[in-house]
Amino acid sequence: MGKIFERKVLWITAGAAVIQKNRRMSGGFTLLEVMVVVILIGILASLAYASLIELISTNRAKETAQTLRTFAERALNEGKRQNKNVTIAVIGKEIQYTPEGSGSVTIKEPLGNGFSASSTEPAPTCESGTLSSFNSGVISQLKIGISSIALVNDNKKNEGYFVACDARGYCGAAVKVNSKNFFVACIKRKNGWEAL
Repeated sequence: MGKIFERKVLWITAGAAVIQKNRRMSGGFTLLEVMVVVILIGILASLAYASLIELISTNRAKETAQTLRTFAERALNEGKRQNKNVTIAVIGKEIQYTPEGSGSVTIKEPLGNGFSASSTEPAPTCESGTLSSFNSGVISQLKIGISSIALVNDNKKNEGYFVACDARGYCGAAVKVNSKNFFVACIKRKNGWEAL
């Protein structure tokens, strides 16, 4: 009976040692380890957020540039279809055109979210030419072949741009130069202008 008792005592003692050892190993993380992980997650999240904001602003500028370009070309084509000159302007947060003649309806299109007409932005550098701002209004001129566009005050000037910018300095533009028969969409980011 003594041997059986000794075996039970040994087994209980061994079991207690294993339980004690396992308790030390499953103690969890220290406060310092948790703080380091939280700080690393915060740093990575801030880097991702900055990149995400850059991407969103760039995409909104692209959307605005494409809106300006397609609307201006649509206005020229509509004027040609109706055999009328049209006046195109960027006013506030929209671009609009009005065919000449009585009873004409003004057609409007909103710009990208947060973008509005900019009178202070210098001419885009994505196309070469002597560009003037078309924002305050230009009139299309019907010609054989491709319609051209000219400033309201200067019928000879047909190189220029429509531009809209947001509060962060991102801009979208539609640029028309003599060497091309269409508008070119351009965007301005932190590193300057580029054609799309």
